[in-house]
Amino acid sequence: MLAFVHAFLAQQGQQAPPLQPLPHPELPAPELVKPGLEWWVYAAAAVVVLMLLLLALWLLMRPAKAQLPPMKKPWSTAMNRLREILAQSSQQPPARTAADVSEALRVYFLDRYKIPAPFRTTHELFDQNSIPSTSSRLHRYAPLAELWDQLSFAPVPASTSEAGALVQKAITCLEEDRS
Repeated sequence: MLAFVHAFLAQQGQQAPPLQPLPHPELPAPELVKPGLEWWVYAAAAVVVLMLLLLALWLLMRPAKAQLPPMKKPWSTAMNRLREILAQSSQQPPARTAADVSEALRVYFLDRYKIPAPFRTTHELFDQNSIPSTSSRLHRYAPLAELWDQLSFAPVPASTSEAGALVQKAITCLEEDRS
C-alpha cells in the first residue's frame, strides 16, 4: 500500500505547475506595520503633564515668603528723633520738649542695650545693678539717666531756650555714645 501512495504522489507532482520563488511577482511588497506605543506610556505622559501643571499653579498661587523686618538702627533713630524735637522745641511748651527728650533717650537705651529704661527709674537701673557690671561704659550715663528722670517726673526747663539747650545736651551725649 505504501507503494501505491508513493506512486500517486509522484503522479500528482508531475501535473502541478512549478513552484514560484517568494514573494510572488504579482503581489506588492509587504509593508510592515510599526506597532504603536503601549497604553501605559500615554498614561504616564498624561500624569507627568498634569503634575507639571499642578506644580506651576502651586508656584503661582502660594503666598509670598515673609520678609524679615528691617534691622533696627537705634542710634540713627534716636538722633533723628532728637533733631525733630530740637526743630519743634521753639513751638511747644518746655515741659513737652523735656518729656520727648526723656522718651527718645529711654527708647534708645532699650533698643541699643536691651536695658528696660522706659520702665524703670534711674535708681532701679543704676543703683540696684540691673545693668551688667561688664558694661562700664553705660555707667557713664547715670547722670543722663538722672536727667531723664527729672524730665519725666519734674520738667526742668523753664523756657524754650533751656529746652533747646537740653536737646543739644542729649544730642551731644548721644554722639559720644556712637563709638
